Amino acid sequence: MNETLSKKYPPGTHPDLPPPVRTSGVLAWLRNNLFSTPVNSVLTLTALWLLWKIIPPVFDWGVIDAVFIGKSRAECWDQMPFPAAGACWSLIKSRISLFTYGFYPEHLRWRVDIC
Repeated sequence: MNETLSKKYPPGTHPDLPPPVRTSGVLAWLRNNLFSTPVNSVLTLTALWLLWKIIPPVFDWGVIDAVFIGKSRAECWDQMPFPAAGACWSLIKSRISLFTYGFYPEHLRWRVDIC
C-alpha cells in the first residue's frame, strides 16, 4: 500500500490534497478582508452600490456624450445633441495651460515646470 495513504495526517495537512476553499484563494481573501465583520460587509456593499451608481454616468458624460473636436464652447455645443450633454475635451485641450499654470506670468512658467 502507498506510504502516504497509510500515514495519518491531521485534517487539512495531507500533502496530496489542495487546501480547503475557505482558507485560500479569492474567496478566502474576500471573506477575510471585505466581509470579516457585519460592519465591513455593510461598508463593502455600500461602496459597491455607490460605484455602480457613479461610474456609468461619469463614463457617459466623459466618453460617450463627450465632444473631442472643436476650438470653442460654441463648437462643442453645436456638436452635442443638446447643450451640456457631455464633456468638451477640445476646450480642455485648448486651455490646458490655464488649468496648469493659472494666471502665472508666461515668462516665469519654467519655475512651475521645475517643481
